[in-house]
Amino acid sequence: MRICLFTDSFLPYISGVSSAVINQANELATRGHEVSIFHPRAKKEDRKEGIPGLDSRVKTFGLPFSVPIPNIPKLRFSIPLFLFTYRRLKIASPDVIHVHTEFGCGIEGMFLGRWKKVPIVGTFHTFFAEPEYLKQFHLPNSSFTRKAMWKYSVTFYNHCSHVVSPSKSVRDNLIQRGLKTKVTLLSNGIDPIQFRPKEEIEAFRQSLGIDDSAFIYVGRISPEKSLGVLLGAFHRVTRVNPDVKLVIVGAGPSDSEIDEKVAEFGIEKAVVRTGRIERDILMKENYLLLGDVFVTASKTENQPVSLLEAMAFGLPMIGPRAKGIPELVEDGNDGLIFEPDDEQDMADAMIKLMKDKHLRSEMSQAALDNASDHSMGKIGSKLEQLYRNAIS
Repeated sequence: MRICLFTDSFLPYISGVSSAVINQANELATRGHEVSIFHPRAKKEDRKEGIPGLDSRVKTFGLPFSVPIPNIPKLRFSIPLFLFTYRRLKIASPDVIHVHTEFGCGIEGMFLGRWKKVPIVGTFHTFFAEPEYLKQFHLPNSSFTRKAMWKYSVTFYNHCSHVVSPSKSVRDNLIQRGLKTKVTLLSNGIDPIQFRPKEEIEAFRQSLGIDDSAFIYVGRISPEKSLGVLLGAFHRVTRVNPDVKLVIVGAGPSDSEIDEKVAEFGIEKAVVRTGRIERDILMKENYLLLGDVFVTASKTENQPVSLLEAMAFGLPMIGPRAKGIPELVEDGNDGLIFEPDDEQDMADAMIKLMKDKHLRSEMSQAALDNASDHSMGKIGSKLEQLYRNAIS
């Protein structure tokens, strides 16, 4: 099949959506399909010869007119002009178009797919109508804005031939708000993990001053991730064990705010910040194994790829009872769930896993077992079938 993927979120901007698109494109290319990705063109200084972690058989096309998003480094918004994409779709007419976002690039994919009478599959990844995202994009947090955002998203996906939802939470929200298009639950998927030798991981941890228990967060450093709650909870944990560490992997618009919060709590020596790490390096070097437990306080997650990756590395997980998190973290089995924004409840969960090595071990095995349900091999087969059904 000739498959065109359209996404507004793509490298050099690091996000769960860009990771999911790359993973799925790689899997489809491995299966012999002709895959192309259309995305906003990066700034000249951010452009590279190749896309890190992307199969060389996958073609990429940067849409020529894109503008930066204020205060969100490396994220650009593509202005739909259609002519650039039209020319390329005319040369190699796709069998199916898969839109992963409903703005800029997604609009191009939608209109051109309908013009060429090509089936359009759409994946809903992000709760843009949530207050945290509205704040990040400098939009007013009002009931009118939230309703308008949901109305737009539902209208967009109602024009798709088929909709993919990585979580039941998203599916239910879309249907409740008027989605009529058929929805299939389908995980974002995770690649097989190549584990480094234990002695290398131990040396890696020690090189960063980690010689006791450690928690790890991987993701954007931005308002919607509720990192203030995580730091507040971790501050409580340090009172129980002064040698514990929190590893924060990532960068973003809230970097300075997080640094100020760390200083305010006086936990500078307990927090290890790596900054931005390219995803292919993150996986190859096994960065997630710098921690013993993966933690997140974000209330806006659909199906975070970072949690899927933590699961594949065998890390127990701690997350809030919000959106798609409880669908990935089975409380008491492969991790612990706490009440959203409750720093003490989150701290209690962290302390419990920090103290109970046997429980951590049991949850680690459960995470590894559950990860097999999200393997890219299984997801690739389901995507192929979904595309064939859309084409027929």
